[in-house]
Amino acid sequence: MRASILVLICFFLTIGLSAQESVEEEQFEIVTTKAEYPGGTKELAKFLQENLKYPKDALKNNISGKVFLRAIVEKDGKLKDIEVIRSVHPSLDAEALRLVKSMPKWTPATQRGQAVRSKIMLPIVFMF
Repeated sequence: MRASILVLICFFLTIGLSAQESVEEEQFEIVTTKAEYPGGTKELAKFLQENLKYPKDALKNNISGKVFLRAIVEKDGKLKDIEVIRSVHPSLDAEALRLVKSMPKWTPATQRGQAVRSKIMLPIVFMF
């Protein structure tokens, strides 16, 4: 059985982190421009589809579902503190983490024209 992979891209939740990490020492609940994968949502979907490897044990046992990850996009675009916030199965969670850790730098969020740290949430759907 050949697995087909469905990748669900949702709007990314972007929130400023702390006063010391933001512009003019203010704390931001909403940023002017959200962090973005290079090339936007379409390129993110392409990256996920080309690089996701459905775990063999999950395929064998018909395990599917949506793993939710949260990460911080630093001012320089690096992803940091990547974590599973909604688990499906250990092997699917591990693959989702591997995949996001392998991503290139993002375009950081901005506030008043300056890059700021922000949080993103990424749902990754495993479906065969």
